[in-house]
Amino acid sequence: MSEGLRAQELSVTFRLPGQDIRAVDGVTAHFPGGQITGLIGESGCGKSVLGLAALGLLPPYAKVEGELSFEGIPLKGSRRDLGRRIGLIPQNPSESLNPARTVAAHLKEALLPLGLSRAGSRERAAELLCRFGFQEPEAVLRAYPHQLSGGMQQRVLCAIGAACSPAWILADEPTKGLDRDLREQVQETLLSLKEQGVESMLVITHDIPLAQAVCQGLAVMYAGQILEMGPSILKNPLHPYTAAFLNALPQNGFRPIPGAAPRAGERLPGCPFAPRCSDAGPTCKDRRPSAYEPEEGHIVRCFRYA
Repeated sequence: MSEGLRAQELSVTFRLPGQDIRAVDGVTAHFPGGQITGLIGESGCGKSVLGLAALGLLPPYAKVEGELSFEGIPLKGSRRDLGRRIGLIPQNPSESLNPARTVAAHLKEALLPLGLSRAGSRERAAELLCRFGFQEPEAVLRAYPHQLSGGMQQRVLCAIGAACSPAWILADEPTKGLDRDLREQVQETLLSLKEQGVESMLVITHDIPLAQAVCQGLAVMYAGQILEMGPSILKNPLHPYTAAFLNALPQNGFRPIPGAAPRAGERLPGCPFAPRCSDAGPTCKDRRPSAYEPEEGHIVRCFRYA
């Protein structure tokens, strides 16, 4: 198994006029290669920011602290690894694809790191579209995004992400805003990426059925921190937040979590979930829990496992 992606005490702070907002707060985590790992959590918990930090796609006013490495090599926050080593499938294809550019133009740009000739680039683009289920690739290359269905647009994004045969692909909320049928198409497309040789993926999502269908491991994020990681989280959640998050889903009874998440930029001295946790004690509110491993490969940041 490849080394994959590692974060060590990673923090991302957005420096805004009159206020600093810490979106990722001291994350230490390992996303191993050779599998699909899901990063789940509520909207605004910092999932996408963590992924964009790894790709060097954060805006200039974002301050990144800590360390990120890929296959044992430090990532310096630049975009040089984007495409060749790490591919990106962004969220919402209707917004991610430029309506004024053809599919061919999108793929040509994605293929630039390979240094192909014009003819070679066109041939590679058609080959990619065939791999992702397009029966008439030349017609699709000539098309503009609005001429394609939502599912076809999503497959084009997957082709763009896989264009340079990266060792790793990051899919950022690939089902966000899609209806049930399109979500199922996205699920099939992500699984097809493994068939195309992309064995390592990080899928950032709030879509639990998608995570359940495609991911071998999960990480749970809350208020900028990863509270739990492991292969069996959906069946055996160990952190109180994970259990509450899953219980709040419609298919599990739609039981809302009491209280509210910390405000943007608010940093608590202890566990970020402590104010909403019925099991929290004084220690939980005053100190941050370390990472404990109550089961092999299952990491939890909660004092109940100390």
